[in-house]
Amino acid sequence: MGHLHHLQAALDRERKAVEAEHAELRSLPLPARRALGFSLFPLTLDTIELRSRGRVNVVLRGDDLGDTFEPGAAVTLAPLGKPDVGTAARVEGADETAIELRVGEVPDGPGPWCVSRRLDVSYLDTMQAALTRGERLTCSMAGLLLGTEPPWRPDPLEHPAFHRLNAAQRNAAELVLGTTEIGLLHGPPGTGKTQTLVAVLKALRDLGERPWALADSNAAVDQLALRATEAGLNVVRLGVSARIGSEVQPLTLEWRILNGARAEVIRGLTRQLTRTPEREGWELHDAIRAEWAVAKREILDSCDVIAMTLGTLATRGTTLAAPRTAVVDEASQIMEPALWPLVGRVKRMILAGDPHQLGPVVKSLDPLLERSLLRRLVDEGYHFPLLTEQYRMNDELLALSAHTYGGRLVSHATVATAQRAPAAEWIDTAGMSYDEEADGLHSYHNPGEIGLLRKVWAGLQEEGFGTADVAVVTPYRAQLQRIREALPQLECGSVNAFQGREKRVVLASFVRSNGDQRLGFAADPRRLNVTVTRARERFIAVGDSATLGVNPHYQRVIDVIAAAGGYRSGWEMAD
Repeated sequence: MGHLHHLQAALDRERKAVEAEHAELRSLPLPARRALGFSLFPLTLDTIELRSRGRVNVVLRGDDLGDTFEPGAAVTLAPLGKPDVGTAARVEGADETAIELRVGEVPDGPGPWCVSRRLDVSYLDTMQAALTRGERLTCSMAGLLLGTEPPWRPDPLEHPAFHRLNAAQRNAAELVLGTTEIGLLHGPPGTGKTQTLVAVLKALRDLGERPWALADSNAAVDQLALRATEAGLNVVRLGVSARIGSEVQPLTLEWRILNGARAEVIRGLTRQLTRTPEREGWELHDAIRAEWAVAKREILDSCDVIAMTLGTLATRGTTLAAPRTAVVDEASQIMEPALWPLVGRVKRMILAGDPHQLGPVVKSLDPLLERSLLRRLVDEGYHFPLLTEQYRMNDELLALSAHTYGGRLVSHATVATAQRAPAAEWIDTAGMSYDEEADGLHSYHNPGEIGLLRKVWAGLQEEGFGTADVAVVTPYRAQLQRIREALPQLECGSVNAFQGREKRVVLASFVRSNGDQRLGFAADPRRLNVTVTRARERFIAVGDSATLGVNPHYQRVIDVIAAAGGYRSGWEMAD
């Protein structure tokens, strides 16, 4: 069986795992479903809004809804008495008191209503179709990916857009620009990966291309689009508006159409349509669609870069003219089948990422899917230039991840010196009986650690740090939920969600504390590496060294912190 067949079989296993998890969650009582972020209830219908192009949105209200339902999530809207029998919908936005849905059928009556996650495996269908198509491809890129052609080191291609990069960035940019099919770039935290990719996008523009800028997450695409715009590139951001950051909205295709050269004509036709009987408005509908299509084509034809997620490419980008080059950021987080839709459609892929950060999120835990295409190509001998100068953290914080990168990273002079000693602290809960507690489906929380976090935050406030300076990171969903309740003023996130982010001060709660020294998925060294590389100035960890120290990666971090004078027992902070 060939490599693509193995990937197809792995996707079948992933589909079964996704379906099984959904069925397990759906079988739980409603209170448990709500606690695990699967359902929201009771909800009352508040407003019904008619949006552009015939879309209908509804707003439902409730108490303490949290933020577990992200924009774009597929859901079912149903009566509370029959929570799984209802209409399909998509989340447009949500906050503590309301959730807005795009619906195909308007709910009947005020409620009470229930919103639950809907099983949606369409993304797996897209990947399966791409792998099936890949079996018939004869292009050089397919040959390289399937091993029928050996990897080769590219010849560097110089370009004026690279002149302001440091030596390592310039070397990497010249190498990926010199590739003909596949270029790789290794960007550890804080080393200017985004800056390097923007320079590559400028060079591609100057060479007459209109590249795609892609990533798996909206946050990564937003960041790349903003930085490219700041560098003078004309970027169009495609995607669902509700999932795109507010600062990026002026780059979206919809915003540009509604504020562009044809906006007045479109608004005039729309006003006319509202005054026209429905049975007589078909010509106006057609005129609006025609104007919209022309405006869309004009904007896309005149831009320098099209930025979107791989999900948007699969669902809304199928009619786009393919460029020569696709630049893919955070490629180490993307399962390999998700990149095969690009094979045969573009001539060159430039993949940037860091295999020492978290990889793809895979429900089945299938090792074939957990290994990104970037990781596989590096293992097979593709040249992988490393960005070596980092601009995020001082030398003391850099020491926490130095071993991971073979000691090759150095701090730029602007951040090398610690502003405060110790910059890294480990508050050890060993011997304090702060045991972990199981919660829900395979998640854990640790009440004792939350108490210490509150005291740490109080101390930081006395030092002058504000809420915008500090974030709390933890690997477990159950702990995250309780930290948000205990410290609602602080930004709190899972390790996965905080990958790619940074803060002046990062507090970490590692949760695991048990007599059997079980670490579960917290043992993944990549998860630890993400955690210790988020802080710019201060990193403060709370954890049980007796449990975590059995893992050599954790013990190394604890030893580095202790050597710099940052270790202390939690007993010092106990009441």
